[in-house]
Amino acid sequence: MKKIIIVALLLYVAVHFFGFNVRDTASYVARTAVNVIESIIPFTGDDFEDIDSQINAAIIKSGSATAINNALSDAMSSAKILFEKGIVSTKHFLSSNFGMSFNDSPHTYYAPQTASQKNSSYSFDFQNMNVSELSSLRQSLIDYSMNLRGIRYNYGSENPSNGLDCSGFIRYASKNSINVSLPRTAQQMCDCMPRISPSEREPGDLVFFKSGGKVDHVGIYLGRYQGSGSLHGREIFINAASQGPRTGVVVSALDEPYWRRHYSSSGRFLPSSMEIAQATVSAE
Repeated sequence: MKKIIIVALLLYVAVHFFGFNVRDTASYVARTAVNVIESIIPFTGDDFEDIDSQINAAIIKSGSATAINNALSDAMSSAKILFEKGIVSTKHFLSSNFGMSFNDSPHTYYAPQTASQKNSSYSFDFQNMNVSELSSLRQSLIDYSMNLRGIRYNYGSENPSNGLDCSGFIRYASKNSINVSLPRTAQQMCDCMPRISPSEREPGDLVFFKSGGKVDHVGIYLGRYQGSGSLHGREIFINAASQGPRTGVVVSALDEPYWRRHYSSSGRFLPSSMEIAQATVSAE
């Protein structure tokens, strides 16, 4: 009993006087234990599925295009956008019929300031893009990334000739497909962009995974697979995997036990469908 009281007092002092976070520490210990076990037994047969050999790349590309277009269509019909369209129409009517003028600046898309401030290596310029260019960013990234399937995994590399690691793959694909420069590591990528909920994810957003308290893996979200069979409707992403039945740049499912267990968060670095809808209205 004395030992329990002493431990309780020590925890009380640590929490109230030194800011010790019991929940985070317990979570960290649990994740570390899992990592130690997984380092001894990297994965079991139930941890991963060979999704990559079952998917059809053309279906993924067309499916992501449909999902992106549907998201934009939903955004355009949302109450917020319909209200903004009403304001624009009213301004056009007043301007055409009564000669009234409005000092509206053309719509431009800006990255969240917190993103560029947190990591100076995260840079892009969408300010001079028109609506059509903004709308094509996500699909261009996905199409280019899918063309990198099969490249072997190589830790620390961002050159496909030598292989790619997870963040090297994302960095190479984003730079060469849409000229967006992202930070080098998965943790830095996660830190530099706003988080979004799973329900907000759109094809082209990033999904992050964590081990031992640190984000150490990242992939590009592709949406739900639209092909037939057991994979239909499952959420998938493309990543440079270091373990599993297939390694290198492969397509995986978010509900595979390993990825489900280590999923951390989702992040966004490209304009959302709502932002593109707002840009469309402003350009009218």
